[in-house]
Amino acid sequence: MEVTLLGTGSPAPNLNRAGTALTVSTGEKTFLVDCGPRTVYELLRNGIDPGSISELLFTHHHVDHNAAFPHFAISSWTAGRESLRVYGPDGTDDLIEALYNVYEEDLAYRQQVGYDATGIEDIEWIPVEDGSRFERGDVEIEASSVEHSIETYAYRFEGPNGERLVFSGDTRKSEDLAAFAAGADVLVHDAHMSPVGDPPTPSGDELVWDRYLTPYPEEMAKNLQNTHCTPRQAGEVASNAGVDTLVLTHFPPYRDTDGIRAAAAEAFDGTVIVAYDGLTIDVSNGSLTNESQRATAQEQL
Repeated sequence: MEVTLLGTGSPAPNLNRAGTALTVSTGEKTFLVDCGPRTVYELLRNGIDPGSISELLFTHHHVDHNAAFPHFAISSWTAGRESLRVYGPDGTDDLIEALYNVYEEDLAYRQQVGYDATGIEDIEWIPVEDGSRFERGDVEIEASSVEHSIETYAYRFEGPNGERLVFSGDTRKSEDLAAFAAGADVLVHDAHMSPVGDPPTPSGDELVWDRYLTPYPEEMAKNLQNTHCTPRQAGEVASNAGVDTLVLTHFPPYRDTDGIRAAAAEAFDGTVIVAYDGLTIDVSNGSLTNESQRATAQEQL
């Protein structure tokens, strides 16, 4: 089983980090988890056919996790997808209905020019709640609620050979999450509250977000830490869960990669990886399967 982090960013737009999305693949089937800004383009960049994905899971409904849903739903359909199950909390049904309402004429036009309605007019919502379990082919999936600002779920995937991956979604530090992730091979965990790095080298073209060149104001940081984790807290969760590999994600712009890794390693003595867009990991052993992209991590600040 492999996990590919398509987007490792946050609500703040960042050219180096797309919105949250990742794929979980067993070779037999590929699942998409969350669908943040730029998801479809990142699927293409990583050699993944959008039309091959018929299972989409949402952790929660914040814009950096669901904004690309209409684009994915339509482009994967026109790429040949014939069915789509969408798993998620309340509000997922509203997102699907909004697709039909907003893009009614767009969908009708595409059918008029020759696309079969199968795969777009029959999108299925699978409600998720704490403790939900699903078996899909050779993969077992379980959901567990986490502590964020709205209803949010972590997901646990168990592959055909017993390999286990947990994605935390957005969450504050949670002992319940540590229990849910117990014994996982890989834990992908929110580390939004990360230290600021050096300013980016200006090219003279792109916009630099000045507000992200310094730490969050004290009151904002306090509020955000009620709904997100620091790298050290993520490391504590990983240590309590006894996982092998911790992958940190969900970063604002211009973060200190070395500082993030060191802070998590203070609490966790397993393998720590600071994620970047396009990172692919073999879940069974925590190894990077696209080692040539490691250097790219230094650009993902």
